[in-house]
Amino acid sequence: MCKRSGTHPFQQRLAFEELLAHQLSLRELRHRHQLKQAPGMKVPGKLSQSFLATLPFTLTAAQQRVVTEITHDLNREHPMQRLAQGDVGSGKTVVAALATTQAVEAGYQVAIMAPTELLAEQHRVNFTQWLAPLGVSVTWLSGKIKGKTRQQALVA
Repeated sequence: MCKRSGTHPFQQRLAFEELLAHQLSLRELRHRHQLKQAPGMKVPGKLSQSFLATLPFTLTAAQQRVVTEITHDLNREHPMQRLAQGDVGSGKTVVAALATTQAVEAGYQVAIMAPTELLAEQHRVNFTQWLAPLGVSVTWLSGKIKGKTRQQALVA
């Protein structure tokens, strides 16, 4: 028996079986998720184009690729599961705003979640700056907003 933790064959086997069980359960969840129905959204229209035209920059190739992938996912009749990952300043927020324009144009309400209130507030500022001039109502909701104000935000 080895003195180092996790190097005994039985420990390695147990770790392998735990990882395998986890992977199989994730696979099953993914499969069940794909069986669910969701309304497909049409190809981006005037709102998305208007939003792009107002930006003081052009999207990078990577941003354009991700927007294309998201558009493809939104057109499918299955729920989208996607995580936008990138460095600070890589354009995740503008990509989320473009996805938002597609959903709004299809008649849906959008919720953007952020891990901190500070980031949520930054998103509210950006989305308001970008989308309010295009006629899209932007509301900020956090855990500290209660009562009537919260209810008004939820129906906005």
